[in-house]
Amino acid sequence: MNNIQMKNEIPDSNTDTVKLVFNVTFDDGTAIGDGTIVITRADWLNMTGKQKLDKIADVVSEKMLSTKVGG
Repeated sequence: MNNIQMKNEIPDSNTDTVKLVFNVTFDDGTAIGDGTIVITRADWLNMTGKQKLDKIADVVSEKMLSTKVGG
């Protein structure tokens, strides 16, 4: 099973956003360390921990599927 761990939540009052810092380890041992996504402060305040992890999983999945190798 893939494993996502949220490492930190860093609010930025200047931009009214929050950075979610995370690590992902895939079933085969491949890992992404210190990944970051940015969400709005309003979304952050209304999300549970599970919803934050789900958001990270959704963004990682979307970006990984749209990645092209070699341009």
